[in-house]
Amino acid sequence: MGLFRRRNLSVVLVLIDLKIGELKPQDIGQMQLYVNFFDRNLKLPEENKTVGIILCKDKNDMMVEYALPEDNEQIFASRYLSILPDKNLLKQQLENL
Repeated sequence: MGLFRRRNLSVVLVLIDLKIGELKPQDIGQMQLYVNFFDRNLKLPEENKTVGIILCKDKNDMMVEYALPEDNEQIFASRYLSILPDKNLLKQQLENL
């Protein structure tokens, strides 16, 4: 897991966890533990709530939805690609932004 911060410029602590396999409910629970710890012990009063980002090879969207509280604004999970798409496809996607 990585922590990226620069206190004198940032307003939020961001925790990033890279998983090499499919996202599991315990991965979300682990990130929730880290986010709570940072919010309660390391976050400065003027900073926003800590954000946790979990990057994984695969995830089940329904499992993520039910593993997190309905009002979740701090933990996010997303898939990563282990192989880059074709150069022309990337170019087309960038042009469509």
